[in-house]
Parts: sequence; structure tokens; C-alpha cells
Amino acid sequence: MKKASYSRRDFLKTTAMAGVGLAIGSGGGSRRAAAADKGPVAVLNLQPFSGAYADTGLDVSRGVRLAVEQFGGKVLGREIKLIERDATNPSDSVRRAKEAVEKEGCQFIQVGTSSAVALAVMEYGAKNDVIVGCHAGADSITGTACNKFTFRWAVPTYGAIREVVPRLIKDLKVNTFYTITPEYVFGEDLLRNTKEVLKEQGKELVGNAYHALGETEYSAIITKAMAAKADCVLLLNFGGDSVNSLKQAVNFGLKKTSKLCIAWSGGQTEFMAMGTKILEDVWVGIQYHHAIDTPMNKKVVEAYSKKFGVMMPYVAASGYQQMLVMLNAIKKAGSTDVKKVIAAWEDHEYEALTGKEVYRKCDHQCIKPYYTCRGKAEAEKKAPDDFVEIVGFSKNFLPCDKTGCKM
Repeated sequence: MKKASYSRRDFLKTTAMAGVGLAIGSGGGSRRAAAADKGPVAVLNLQPFSGAYADTGLDVSRGVRLAVEQFGGKVLGREIKLIERDATNPSDSVRRAKEAVEKEGCQFIQVGTSSAVALAVMEYGAKNDVIVGCHAGADSITGTACNKFTFRWAVPTYGAIREVVPRLIKDLKVNTFYTITPEYVFGEDLLRNTKEVLKEQGKELVGNAYHALGETEYSAIITKAMAAKADCVLLLNFGGDSVNSLKQAVNFGLKKTSKLCIAWSGGQTEFMAMGTKILEDVWVGIQYHHAIDTPMNKKVVEAYSKKFGVMMPYVAASGYQQMLVMLNAIKKAGSTDVKKVIAAWEDHEYEALTGKEVYRKCDHQCIKPYYTCRGKAEAEKKAPDDFVEIVGFSKNFLPCDKTGCKM
């Protein structure tokens, strides 16, 4: 996955493919009050279209737009007006959310994939009666920072680690771990949960190395990891950081001495950037994979592949599924009134890409599986884009009274 500089021209080209009502920038439009019960239903898709997570922003956008298209482009007989803006950092993202709410009449936001950005935007949403669909992993999103206006599809880091790390211990007989961690809230949550699981399992964390978001040079970190001689080197980063660190780890020969695992993979987009030689026998934790065997997933993967020419990656699935649930909640409520939509969304079970899913009322966390995959060798592949196989999955969530969430 390259670090993209996603230009406005490129953005306009890709959004033109969707065939849905789309507004770019902070131009005019009806005020929020006037838009409450008539005119277009405005939805802000606030994603990273530049910087370290640029490719994930494009993928989420594709998923969101496919959901709008398949929904028919309208909800309650009103056009869905999709506004897409770059989520560069927390402060700029809140400013762009404020502009969309005040100038475009937005009552609904999809935000990701940075946890720091998501936390800032969901706080804004709670103060201004705006529903936020969140595409980020920090535990506090549906924990101590939760609010009744925010819904999150992704399994939090708590559940991700409790699927991946015990499976590594059981299936690969791993006893010692070394972690490589991005130094911000998402990485810290993954590291904290890893330490908790290792303590519970009686296994040892022999070392950890931090790196900055968007790091490109990992040689010093990999040298330390090799010197630690851990059974498994666990990467707790995401996106371009995962691609760069894993490529360099394999090129340094770390795969020969330790098992390698990405705890939270971006999926197909990352796999394509890494390639089979890098991924072979590497284990990855993932929110979603296009090979999940459900009727809905097969249909949506076919549609996504036909439209965009690639298999659907995790973050596109996240954008698709959460946007679809949001639109169905509006339809079920029979209104864009925020309180009615929240009530319609809570505890509603539905058929989804991963099977039956539900956003529980206590913290608005979607209850769904998290998956562990293994990188295939070239001889095992059934198609050029067949990079991994699913080796297991599970659902791991804190009980409502243990999350720290108080609505």
C-alpha cells in the first residue's frame, strides 16, 4: 500500500463512478433546520483521502457509495446527498463536520479510519445531535468515550486481540512475543490488550518498539526484534505502516527466526501491496474477508468486484455495511429525526456480510466475528488475488457493565 496523495481530480474521478447524489466541498445548501423533513438527506463521509491512511479512505468511500447505489439513491423518497471530505487530523475533521452540519444540513456522518479523528468527531456529534457511524478500533469509542449518537461496526481492539493471540498460542505453540506498535491511541489499545491476554495465558512479552504514524524506516526496530528472539513478532500497526514494516521484516530475514503476525490487517488492499512472497505463512487478524461464506457477502463481493475491478477489502466492507444499516434505520424510523433513527438502529438484528449482526443498545457496538487468516504460498492460490485463508474466527466483547460506557 503506497502512501497516497489523493488529489481532488482523482477524487472527483472515483466519485463520478458511483452515480449517486454527491456534493464536494463546503458550498451552499439548505440550513439544517430546513433539511430536517424535506429535500435531500445529507450524509457526510469523512475519511482520510491523504496521508498514511489514504488508501483506506478511498476503500471506505467505495463501500459507502456502493451501499447508497444499491439502496436506490433515495431514502424515504428523498435523494441521498453524499458529501465526502478529507479527514486529515482531529481538529480539521471537526471543522469539516461542523461545516457540513451547519451549511449542508447534515444529520448523519460516517467517520474513519483514525481513532483519534473518530473520537473527536463523535464528541462533536454528541454535542450537536448528529449520528456518527464510526470506522475505527479504539476500545474507548464504545467504552469510556461512548455516546448515544455513535455506532461502531468494527470489533474493538479488545475482541481483535482475544481472537488472534490465543490462536497463535494454540495453533503455532507460541510462548514469547515481541510487539511493534504505532504510538497513538489505537496502537496503545492493541498493546494493552496484548499484555492482558499474555498475562492470562501465562506467556511472555519480551519487548516492544514504538514508531510514529506514517513511519517508513523500520530497520532499527526490526534489528531489536531479531535480537529479542521471540517466537512471534506481532505487528500492532495498520495500513501503510503494516505494509512497510512487514516488507522490511521479511527482507531482513525475520520470518526465518520468528512467526510474523499483523494483529489488525486492512485486508485485501494491504495484501495486494505486499504480495504473496511477503505474506506466505504470515498470520493476520482481520475484520472481514471477501471469502466469508454468507449469501449476502457473495452477492456484494460480486457487485463490488464488477464495479471497481478488485475484491472488496475490509474497510470497504465496513463502509458498505455501516452505511446500509444507517439507511435502513432511517427507513425503519420513517423519519430522519435523530432520536427515532437511534431507536430504530439499537438492538435491531439483520442479515449482514458476516452473517447475523446486531448493534447492542448498551454501547452501540456491533456484535460480529473477528477473523484470523494465514498467508498462502503461491502453489496454494486459486486466483491471483487469493492471498490468505481463514483459519478461525470468534466473537469476544466485554459485557455491557464492564465496558465503561455510560449513555
